Order: sequence, then structure tokens, then C-alpha cells
Amino acid sequence: MERQEAEELFESTFVLFRSFGRRFRREREPHYITPTQYHALALVAERGTVTLMELAGLLRVAGPTATRTIEALVQKQLLVRDRDPQDRRIVWVRLSPAGARLLDQERAGHVQYFQNLLAVLPREDQTALVRIMKRLAMVAP
Repeated sequence: MERQEAEELFESTFVLFRSFGRRFRREREPHYITPTQYHALALVAERGTVTLMELAGLLRVAGPTATRTIEALVQKQLLVRDRDPQDRRIVWVRLSPAGARLLDQERAGHVQYFQNLLAVLPREDQTALVRIMKRLAMVAP
């Protein structure tokens, strides 16, 4: 990729992320969850039940950061934390019913946002963009 193309990609991606970030903040104000907390909810929902350390690895954050994230979500009653009965050092995390409802609501809003955004593109461009973004997501560190 030429430098000019990389700069244009950076600028347009920055504008899109900033727009999505503003919208994300506006929509989550009643719940006051951060993007990391949202990601944690989504990962727990996807896996069912995970250990605290497993979730830290999935989030790509340090153990203390994962602990703070989980603690905030437990305080908001969006996650439930359980100690393993055989090994009290292990902490299991699962989605609460309120967490599942919030995640469904948030995800539906985000999907609608991207449907509206993609609607300005021809169908073949929509398909190409999704394919390219999935490919980039697989190689991102």
C-alpha cells in the first residue's frame, strides 16, 4: 500500500471510530459501561462461563485490569462471579439476566448503526468491506 493510501485509510478510520465512539458513549450513558466492559460482556455471553484469567487473555489485558472490569460489571449486576468449589483461587464469571438484556439491546443498536452506515454503499461494496474488515480483524494484534 502506498503511503498516501495508508494516510487516507488512517484518516477515514479515525473519523469512523470517533463517530462510533460518540454514539457508543451516548447510548450507554444510562448504564455507564466502557468499551472494555462491553467487550467483556460479549465474550462471557459467547463462552457461557469463563475464569477471570481466561477473560483477561481474551480481552488482551493484564489480570488487574480484568479484575477491575469484572468488579465494575458485578457491581452493576451485569455479571455474576462465583468461586470454584474445588479450588477457591479460581473465579468463574457468567452473565446475569440483566447483563444478557443489556448486551442484546446494545448489540441491536450497534448492528442497526452499521446497517444504516452500510446502506449508502452498493451491495457489492458492502460485501467487499465486510470481507476485508474480517480479514483485517484476524491479523490485528
